[in-house]
Amino acid sequence: MNRKLLFLLIFTLPFMIFAQDVKVRDVSGDITVQGVVGYNTTWKWHSGGDIKGALHLKNTDIHLDLESLTSNVHSVGATVTPYFDVCKDGQIFLDGTLHSRIFSRNKAYEFVYSGSVGFRMRHFSVQAGVFARIMDAIGRDWHSVDNYIVEPFNVLYRIAVSIKGFDNPWDIYFIIADYSEFEYERVWQPIFTMGGRAKVGERLSIVAEGTLKPAGMFHLDANFYAAWLKVGVNYKLK
Repeated sequence: MNRKLLFLLIFTLPFMIFAQDVKVRDVSGDITVQGVVGYNTTWKWHSGGDIKGALHLKNTDIHLDLESLTSNVHSVGATVTPYFDVCKDGQIFLDGTLHSRIFSRNKAYEFVYSGSVGFRMRHFSVQAGVFARIMDAIGRDWHSVDNYIVEPFNVLYRIAVSIKGFDNPWDIYFIIADYSEFEYERVWQPIFTMGGRAKVGERLSIVAEGTLKPAGMFHLDANFYAAWLKVGVNYKLK
């Protein structure tokens, strides 16, 4: 476990240093560190932490997200988001994501790649696209006849509403989607999130999120009920 955490820190360190040292006017960055506590019918009570780094270039955002849980589930994802101004306070954006989740206890992993398009304003954002997923056993012999699961086409969606504005230092927001930074679900299994942030310094904010994933239709998921809470801090590097 300690080796995994050390790997996560080493992996994110160059990203953090780059965002801190770059002096270009149109470049900034921030990092969010959160503790996680959750419950579901598969893993019962579990906890952990996540690190989310963001690099904001001119008209492009780059995100690197990492999570490690005591249920021996570990996730990493990278997202590139170019965006274009189309009206006052309105932007069209594109998302491209590579995501992997390792289930160490079950000796399995999943790999996801997704693409989507969205429109956002100061208080509202909507997004839709597709993602593909591969699920396989860790260490499987590629020359064997063992089966692995491929989902070549899944629908991706996300709707977010902000009370004070997504760029406001004080805010409460609500999200309904079939994915998050660390989890991708089928379209009929929405993930409900309520979150907020409060600025406590020039660069520091307290952030929190509560999330609920209700029962899935047709019982296609063993993990059919889940709730979790995340609390942490966000620090703006520039």
